[in-house]
Amino acid sequence: MSPQFRALRPQEQAECLDLWARVFSPSHDYFERYFRDPLWQPDYTRVCVVDGRLVAAMQVVRRPVRLANGAPLWMAGIANVATLPGYRGHGFASQLLRDLHAVMDAEDFAFGLLFTGIHDFYARLGWERLPLPLYQATPTPVDLGGWRFRIAEPDDLPRLQRWYDAFYADHPLTVARDDAYWRNWTRWDDPTWRAKFYLAEDPAGTPRGYLALETYHGRDAQGNRIVEGIGLAELGADPADTEAVRRLVGFASQTAHMAGARLDIFLPEADIQRWVRPLLSDVRWVGQGSAMVRVCCWQTVYDALESLSAPAPESLAQVGQAGALALLLGLPDPPQVALPAEWRTRYPVRPACYSPVDSF
Repeated sequence: MSPQFRALRPQEQAECLDLWARVFSPSHDYFERYFRDPLWQPDYTRVCVVDGRLVAAMQVVRRPVRLANGAPLWMAGIANVATLPGYRGHGFASQLLRDLHAVMDAEDFAFGLLFTGIHDFYARLGWERLPLPLYQATPTPVDLGGWRFRIAEPDDLPRLQRWYDAFYADHPLTVARDDAYWRNWTRWDDPTWRAKFYLAEDPAGTPRGYLALETYHGRDAQGNRIVEGIGLAELGADPADTEAVRRLVGFASQTAHMAGARLDIFLPEADIQRWVRPLLSDVRWVGQGSAMVRVCCWQTVYDALESLSAPAPESLAQVGQAGALALLLGLPDPPQVALPAEWRTRYPVRPACYSPVDSF
């Protein structure tokens, strides 16, 4: 066995889709958007070839995420880490990740983000855990006061874009989405994919906001498929429209309650305190513990900190990659790090969060 590690060739996209579809449960349809991304480059898909066959592949996606001042910062997302069953245990994934590290570090990425259940594997290759905001709530029935919630239609997109930008403008780590991103990544024109987006109309029929709901399934003791959770992935509205935001949260709670499921909320503490706790009494932090990060360029991180109008700590690297990025993005301290109080005064916790709509 003589493996070759290299970038994917454009004519190999169909074979790569076959590999991902075989390793993971979604079909080609799910993965095609990675190649339709306007920011995709062949170097962003690294593959291992054995005897002329693609046996392993890994992807990086380019995402512009917001800082607290609204400025964009390039993030690299690691996705689709896959090796065919008969070729596992040979270190192919490790080598592909090292190759992607070289790609990430040679470009203008500030940091990388991935989600995984095998933290030790990525930790050995330089990644650190940094839990992202996720709360769980016990849903309760909520009086929606005559508000109507309907699945979004194709021509609703401009409204959703405006509400998203308005609500998340001061939320670090959220993706700065342009029209091409909305249409490609959310598969907006596909009614099956668009069905997670609900538009909220007040009793007068005026559209006031939207939310994205995800459904998480499991099995009961008899093996029957059941709904275990409803995820409030994101919402959007004029931040000054208190009634609209609370109706959106209320609809999410009502939906989860009717499904007999828990409610997962992907919002930061500031939003939980303002919008959720006045409606729901049992709300607790659980965190997206699957998240891991890696700094691609320390100078870019220093420069980004300086752009927030406060001098960057000279010993920043001493708190590790997760600590430095928590400081930059305004995330809570990672469990393995206690950031100095003086630093937190300069760089406080902010309403940072990451929506599952942008998951990769």
